Amino acid sequence: MITSIKIVVPTLNSYSILPKLINSLKIQTWKDWNLLFVDGDSSKKHFNWIKNSCLSDSRLNLIKQEKKFKGIYGAMNQGFKTIKDNELVLFWGSDDWAISPRVFEDIIFKVNSYKKKYDLLICRGRYIDFKSKKITRKSNFFENKFLSSLDKKMFRKILFLGMTPPHQATFFTKNAFDKISSFSENLELASDLDYFLNLSCIDNISILVLNNELVNMSTNGISSQKNILRFKEVFYSYKKFFGIYFFVPYILRYIRRIFIRVFNEK
Repeated sequence: MITSIKIVVPTLNSYSILPKLINSLKIQTWKDWNLLFVDGDSSKKHFNWIKNSCLSDSRLNLIKQEKKFKGIYGAMNQGFKTIKDNELVLFWGSDDWAISPRVFEDIIFKVNSYKKKYDLLICRGRYIDFKSKKITRKSNFFENKFLSSLDKKMFRKILFLGMTPPHQATFFTKNAFDKISSFSENLELASDLDYFLNLSCIDNISILVLNNELVNMSTNGISSQKNILRFKEVFYSYKKFFGIYFFVPYILRYIRRIFIRVFNEK
């Protein structure tokens, strides 16, 4: 049975935007959550701000990012290694925040109604401009009212069609960690895609897709500033796993995003 939720947040001089994330957790009706900041080489002002925040609430914790863990995904890997059997783990950025006060309670209740243990729990999210608060698009990984549980074959087929769950809207379990224990630190922006593709190669994976909207994800992060690098890393990941057929998920991925963006603007 799942009893708690851990939110791992890599930080680097981002204290000024953290209140929205922290406040969205403190108002949750499900109180058994904990927030783990994995801080890079930040300024003393930033570090002290987080340290004081942790002193005010025992559910907030801070660790320094170890040098052997590189970049954002390295910080996520460091947090991943703290996962426990009864926990669900989320990886959020400093500018992400929970959609509603009841979202954790609703998801925990739903997950515990299933007897099966899952590797991933994929929810929905909204991409929002952090400054204007305008929704730019919604994540929509997979919709099928007759099929919410995915095995290796179905998960890989969906990834091949260019659909990828945002890691911010995906709960990782200890089962997932036991199968693939880390994100690739060789990729700066697309290591989450690489992780999901790796997981889709494992025979006994089990994934639950939920229709719950979980998180608001800012579109003003580093990914939006390095589009060319992201295109290259996505290309590399698809080529690595699908060989000469890489162009299918690569093209479909961006056609879907263009379509969703145009649809949202209407």
